[in-house]
Amino acid sequence: MKASTLALAGMLLLSTATAQPPTASDAQFSDATKIFLRASTGETAEVDPTIAAFEALARAEPRNPVYAAYLGSALSLRARDAWMPWNKLKYTEQGLDHIDRALESLKPEHDKLLLRGTPASLETRLVAARTFIKLPDGIFHRRAAGKKLLADLIKHPAYAASPAAFQAAVRLAADEAGQ
Repeated sequence: MKASTLALAGMLLLSTATAQPPTASDAQFSDATKIFLRASTGETAEVDPTIAAFEALARAEPRNPVYAAYLGSALSLRARDAWMPWNKLKYTEQGLDHIDRALESLKPEHDKLLLRGTPASLETRLVAARTFIKLPDGIFHRRAAGKKLLADLIKHPAYAASPAAFQAAVRLAADEAGQ
């Protein structure tokens, strides 16, 4: 994914209004996503702080799949920046493990848990889809899964009620995936 497009998608996600009163973890999540955005646009020095931020959030709220998905995506950024092929593979697989666990842990209650006004189930799927689409498909074979996640997101009943900025980020990701 192009850095400018990813930056736009990140900005759209960061601009989403919060529908619930902010908590300490909301502030930490907002800070972590800002660092993630910088890391995802190529600031390699921000990758390790992004991983640390999402590890802390995931430890504090292990049942929140959004944090695990972002952690997995951040680990894939570490893979992007690794020099040795075996490290690229190792970090990508670690990231995919976190994302897969996040997706597997989704339950109906995650449609009601809101982060920045967006259901946790939807943001988890978007993070997973964007990560899957960025990976080399010849090695990891995740592009089709990413496209399916995006198609499922658009069909999800909670999607229509999600913030406009989130919907725009989904459409942007779908456009980049060729949908």
